[in-house]
Amino acid sequence: MKKHIMKTTAIVLFILMAQVSSLFAQSNETPEFRTLFDTNKPVKISGFGGPVIEFSSVGNNELGVSVGGGGAVLVDNLFFGGYGMGLATYHYSDLKTFDPINGIWVDHSSERINFGHGGFWLGGLINPADAVHFAVSTKVGWGSLSLFDEKYMGQHYNYFTDNVFVLNPQVEVEMNMARWLKINVGVGYRLVTGANKTYDYYDDNGNFGGTRKYFNSKDYCSPEASISFIFGWFW
Repeated sequence: MKKHIMKTTAIVLFILMAQVSSLFAQSNETPEFRTLFDTNKPVKISGFGGPVIEFSSVGNNELGVSVGGGGAVLVDNLFFGGYGMGLATYHYSDLKTFDPINGIWVDHSSERINFGHGGFWLGGLINPADAVHFAVSTKVGWGSLSLFDEKYMGQHYNYFTDNVFVLNPQVEVEMNMARWLKINVGVGYRLVTGANKTYDYYDDNGNFGGTRKYFNSKDYCSPEASISFIFGWFW
C-alpha cells in the first residue's frame, strides 16, 4: 500500500514538474501580439493627386464653377491628404452701403465675389480593382469670402473679408482608365458656416436701420457635383 502511494506521488510530482518547466519555457519566448484587425495581407501604400472641377450654386442662386486640386496618401482602400478650391466664375455683389459722414451711397455692384477654401481630404474606395467602382470622401476646410475690384485685381485688394468653415461630403463613381489614371465623378453637399461680419445699414433718408451681414453663409451652402482627373499608382 505504501509502495502504491509513493509511486502515485512520484507520478504526480513528475507531471507537476513537467508543467512548471513548460511554463518557464513559454515565459522565455516572446509572444506575437495580435489584434482583431490582423490579416495575412501586407499593407499597400501609394499616393495620388490631380485637378478638381466643381459645379455648385453661389450667391443669388447662380451657377458657380470652382477649380482646384488635391493630393493624398492611399493606404489600402483608405486615403488622407489635402485640397484647395477657388471660385473661377464671375459673380458680383448686390451690396450697397451708406456713408453717413459724407451722406452718400457706395455701390459695390462692380466688385467681384471671391470664395476660396482648403484643408483636409479624407475618404475610402469600395472594390477599387473593379473597372467602375464607388468611393466616398469628405473635404474639411477653412477659407474666406470677400469682394475685390477687378480694376485692382493685380493688387489683390479685397474688401469685407470674412472667414468661413467648409464641410463637403461626397459619394463618387470612379472609372479606372489605366494603372496610373482614374476619372472620378461625384455628387455631394457643401456646408458653409461662419460668415458673420456686419455693417451698419441706413435707409434712403440716412436713418440707421440696424446691422446687416456682408455675406450669408446659406448663400454658399449648396448641392454640388464634381469631376476629377486622378493621377497616381493603383492596384
